[in-house]
Formats: sequence, C-alpha cells, structure tokens
Amino acid sequence: MPKTNGDTLYNWLLQQELQGDDDRRFYSSYLLGHVSLALADTEELPEQFIERLNQGLNDAIPDDKLSEKDIEGIHALLAEGLK
Repeated sequence: MPKTNGDTLYNWLLQQELQGDDDRRFYSSYLLGHVSLALADTEELPEQFIERLNQGLNDAIPDDKLSEKDIEGIHALLAEGLK
C-alpha cells in the first residue's frame, strides 16, 4: 500500500479483521479504534494522521496491559498496513 491515508488504512484493517486468525482479528480491532480516533482528531489536518495515530498508540499501549506478543503483533500489523 503506497503512502496510506487514514481511510485507506481503516478499510484495510476491516478486511484483515474479517480474514485473519483470532490474533490478527484482535490486532485489527485494537488498531481500528485508534485509527478512528486519529481520523477524528486530524479531520482538518489529515497530514498529521500518522503522527496522531502513533502518539495515541504510544499513550494507550502501556495502560492497556497488553502482552509483549500482542504489542509486537499490533506494531507488525500496523507496519504491514502502512506499506
């Protein structure tokens, strides 16, 4: 996916949520919530979407008490979606 915008990433994650195994569905669902928030926060400045998404994830992940496996899976799926 070249230079992904928020809407494209959101739609891609929806597809991943439908097609993946349990872990991939969980990672997709987790990211969909954060993508939605970042989209809402950057509606007037979409060029700040990726920065806002990363900030939101960095703020939330420590509080969400995710396993290391889940954190790695979330980051890997996001990286895949941003290709």
